[in-house]
Amino acid sequence: MQDDHNTHKVPEGQRPRRRPLQQLLFLLTSLSVAAHNALAELPTMAEPSRGVTDGNYIQTGQDYAYDIGIFVGLAVATIAMFVVVKNSLAAYSEVQDGKGTWGQLGLNFGVGVLLLVFVVFLLTEAAGIL
Repeated sequence: MQDDHNTHKVPEGQRPRRRPLQQLLFLLTSLSVAAHNALAELPTMAEPSRGVTDGNYIQTGQDYAYDIGIFVGLAVATIAMFVVVKNSLAAYSEVQDGKGTWGQLGLNFGVGVLLLVFVVFLLTEAAGIL
């Protein structure tokens, strides 16, 4: 009997099995082509809001930190607004169920608005300090 590996016939509709080295080369080639295409269209990084500082990487980092701080402040103000709205809606629901009064709803809403004004004031002051 002759043992020849190359004469093995592949059933119709099936692909021949690749050897592990061929699979590895195919995978590496595919990944290199995909990575080349992925890097081709990367967007450029946005400049910080305080302007461009050519070559001064510490100042550029500080400018980006300032932008991040402003963003975090806006997120805090947004969360405060959601909390005030949630509490006002809960107070309105209590009024509709007969468990609360309109005066309690007005007081809840008024304190919430004052809280939002205070949060915005503090964030504005903090932005000036940064």
